[in-house]
Amino acid sequence: MSAPAAQAASLYDLDLPAQPLSKSLTEIGSQTHANVIFSPEAVAGRQARPLRGAYSTQAALEALLSGTGLGVSTTRGGSYIVAPLPAQAAPVVRPAPQPLAVWEAEPPQPVIVRGYRQSLTEAMRIKRRADGVVDVVLAEDMAKFPDNNLAEAIQRMPGVAITRDQGEGRSVTVRGLGPDFTRVEINGLEAQAATDGLAEGVNRGRGFDFNVFPSELFSRVDVLKTSSADKPEGSLGATVNLVTPHPLDRKGPHLAAGTQLTYNDLGDRSGARASVMLSNTFAGDRAGILVSAAWSLTPLDLQGVNSGGWNQGTADGGFCKPTQATGGPCDVANLTQATAAYNSVNRATTYIPRFYRYTDLQGDVERVGMTASAQWQPSQHTLMTLDLLYSQFRTQRTDHFLEAIGFSRGASQGGKPESVPLDAVVDGNNTLVYGRFDNVDVRSEVTIENFTTMFKQASFSLKHDLSDRLGFEGLFGVSYSKFANLEVSAQIDRFNVDGYSYDIRDGGQYRPRIDYGFDVSEPSNWYFGPRVTQPGGTGATGPELRLRPNYLHNGYKVAQARFNYRLNDAWRLTLGAEAKRYSFRSIFYRLIQGEANFPAPSVGIEALTKPFCGLSDILEAGHSPDCWRIPDIDAFITEYDLLGNTGRTALSTTNPAARGFNQAVFENDTSLYAQAEFRRTVWGVPVRGNIGVRQVRTDQVSEFIANVPVSIDPSGQRLTQVHRTYSDALPSLNIAADLNGDTVLRFSAAKVIARPPLASLAAETSVQVNGGARRVTTGNPYLEPYRAVSYDLSWEWYPTTGTVAAVGLFYKDISTYVQSLTHVAPYATTGLPAELLSGTGATVTDDFVIQRAVNTPGGPLYGVEITYQQPLRFLPGIWSGLGVRMNYTYANSQIDYFTTSALGSVIVTADLIYLSRNSANATLYYSKGRFEARVSANYRDEYLLAVPGGFNTDANGMDAATYIDASASYRVTDRLTLSLEGLNLTKETNGTWSDSVARRTTDYRLGGRRLHAGLRYSF
Repeated sequence: MSAPAAQAASLYDLDLPAQPLSKSLTEIGSQTHANVIFSPEAVAGRQARPLRGAYSTQAALEALLSGTGLGVSTTRGGSYIVAPLPAQAAPVVRPAPQPLAVWEAEPPQPVIVRGYRQSLTEAMRIKRRADGVVDVVLAEDMAKFPDNNLAEAIQRMPGVAITRDQGEGRSVTVRGLGPDFTRVEINGLEAQAATDGLAEGVNRGRGFDFNVFPSELFSRVDVLKTSSADKPEGSLGATVNLVTPHPLDRKGPHLAAGTQLTYNDLGDRSGARASVMLSNTFAGDRAGILVSAAWSLTPLDLQGVNSGGWNQGTADGGFCKPTQATGGPCDVANLTQATAAYNSVNRATTYIPRFYRYTDLQGDVERVGMTASAQWQPSQHTLMTLDLLYSQFRTQRTDHFLEAIGFSRGASQGGKPESVPLDAVVDGNNTLVYGRFDNVDVRSEVTIENFTTMFKQASFSLKHDLSDRLGFEGLFGVSYSKFANLEVSAQIDRFNVDGYSYDIRDGGQYRPRIDYGFDVSEPSNWYFGPRVTQPGGTGATGPELRLRPNYLHNGYKVAQARFNYRLNDAWRLTLGAEAKRYSFRSIFYRLIQGEANFPAPSVGIEALTKPFCGLSDILEAGHSPDCWRIPDIDAFITEYDLLGNTGRTALSTTNPAARGFNQAVFENDTSLYAQAEFRRTVWGVPVRGNIGVRQVRTDQVSEFIANVPVSIDPSGQRLTQVHRTYSDALPSLNIAADLNGDTVLRFSAAKVIARPPLASLAAETSVQVNGGARRVTTGNPYLEPYRAVSYDLSWEWYPTTGTVAAVGLFYKDISTYVQSLTHVAPYATTGLPAELLSGTGATVTDDFVIQRAVNTPGGPLYGVEITYQQPLRFLPGIWSGLGVRMNYTYANSQIDYFTTSALGSVIVTADLIYLSRNSANATLYYSKGRFEARVSANYRDEYLLAVPGGFNTDANGMDAATYIDASASYRVTDRLTLSLEGLNLTKETNGTWSDSVARRTTDYRLGGRRLHAGLRYSF
């Protein structure tokens, strides 16, 4: 096909307002990349009508010129000439583009999008037509989303920030409200996908893990930031709707296929990804079938520094006071220096790292996804759609650690009370920045994470016009997310090492100098076997073998029905109902006889270990060993029949260590709603919108294993259920006024709810001992949901096609909040039975982090979003292909957090967790002819992760970060495109901290750059 012919056959999305005809002709030429020729005299003084929809160049010009006395002809070279029609010829009158149907929120025919610039233009058009505040991301072409990761594509929208895990986007925060406050739908059906990670662990909440899916499966993402009565409840922040492609989107046969090679420069490893989509329509384009599939294998390499958190010097029994010439374990040579070190370290105000360590994590992430869709439109009044979606996300990761584990242990485990300070430096923030110690327990640890999330969804929808005024819409669907993880860990220890030291005075917290005091690469220096007590020691301790199979099941069954009745040209009434069943179940196994105190192996330590070298990028020369001896997991599995589930390695869900994690929540939600939509002219201004109310009833069942007296049950436990019901009436209002041809003013108000965190709804207390990490958590099945009243006011200006400048104000009055009261205290203060510590190695005198879920008053959340987007077509020559897209969001909140400490209860006012006060995105793109390129920057301000923080600090938080990505593509032919993409080009890091003033690092990770090179073929 020749270039002019291909151009004539291509459809372009146009959105031209009423304006001078010369301007409309110029914009058609620019947007369709055509040469449109006309004389200024022929069009002088003429006004063009609005032109909106998908057109070829020829059809757009003919529609625009219809009835003007002007016509269009083409040259052999493909130019379009606009000139007056011959006087003797009657003007050819063609039907002008029909205005959009009064009550259609979407265009009557799907718009074919090709290229980044056109995807932005179409997304902006959808935003402009909406009654509420909505932002949209569209695929650039068939099976081609703007970013390889769904969360990273959504983060380009104003007000949206993401949390990264394992080097990529995982969950989203909208306007400062975290993942638990955001509802996610797939093709209009509520869904949840949950997996595991590093930063946030297993997702046992209501948040959605976007990294489960290949982005190629989706054609569109909508983020609805305001509520309406016809939208399901459950969100304080936003509703995100993921849309898969459908066969009737594009008529006729279509094929798209692509492949990429990927490279991670941190581990110097490569991977690959591939996708394919096939669709066809038949029966006069009234029926169609579409199938798609995507696969990717991505290398995972992360290096970092982890402190295990910072605890007080006096915690866990404090340090051993130096002595001299007593023959005891705390004798030192320089008593004066050691005593001074002890006096500065062994204080409640001094904070020390619980186990400072470098970390090296290696593995692979594999995604497999498939969709299928069938549509049948037997008449213009009826449409039936069947959608199927499958995705599997699998991570295989091996984590390598070398650490001073003794500082996180109490006296009962022969930990910190046996360690004696020799020298110390404490800075002005009471942080131990340098310390040298004797009698320190050191550990080498390897953990293998092998987890998979499998997601399935099926839905069927029916739209039918019962009459000219009455319509029906129905949707039924089911979805399941099943997570499974086989976590295996092995450790080898060396006890009471002399001369251990760390120093962060010169290199800072992210590059500590760590001297372990012995040759960590020599096998004979390590130990595995039963717990042992050192001479003069305070308790027995030893390495562990951990086998922790755990599973998570989430499921939705949803049925929706609604009737739409058009009262007249100005009003439409909608009545609807929804029934939804949600199920959540957590299953957790632990070794019945505990994870420590395994018998001595039948082979030497050398046969159970192997050498490891790593930390290639993060470690500076001489700061710490880069090679050390590690446990050989396979050898330990063989030696102890670790996977045999019998005898010493038998597993259970009801032993004290696992009991609290085995829980379930079931919810039956029913709702009825009424909504009136209006399209009116008020004082000469077109006004549109909706007003309605949604009545919701939630029937909730919490299931857990409760501790009971043996007089009630000889086992000391009983499966327990707690039932409760609550109802809410949720009114809403959305108004949009088209002030003139290019300006929209919006106002929205709504009462909204978000249901309580799942893990907090189990009333039972869970006791967790994970090496040096000890935690007691108590839930509350009677928690009230989060409740708030939300207001939005926005101004949007659309001066030309593809251009928008917008300012949006938002305010949320959060009246009911859910938080965890957290403090650190000995286990004995909880009143729980000591039997729950059986097999953990901990005792009732050890310090635990104690948490309890409660409802508290909330507080206000407010902010502003600023958006600017423009294709720079006014630039000369090749520069006219440039364009910019920018947005900035400011958010603030004041939430009262109720905290407890040794000094009593304290109310702390702080930001909402996950809220970044400042976030911004900027993209500079180029799109002209066959070449496209763009570079994007994303900034997210620091934010809080927990209030209060761990170990009697005020807060835990995440550092600010800026990510820069770039991509380029060249369309070799109309069917073949070559592409190159680079992610995290500046090798940005993720860092978390404890204490808002001292900013003591808890975790710091370097993920490296990712490069993708590939090709796509489509027709």
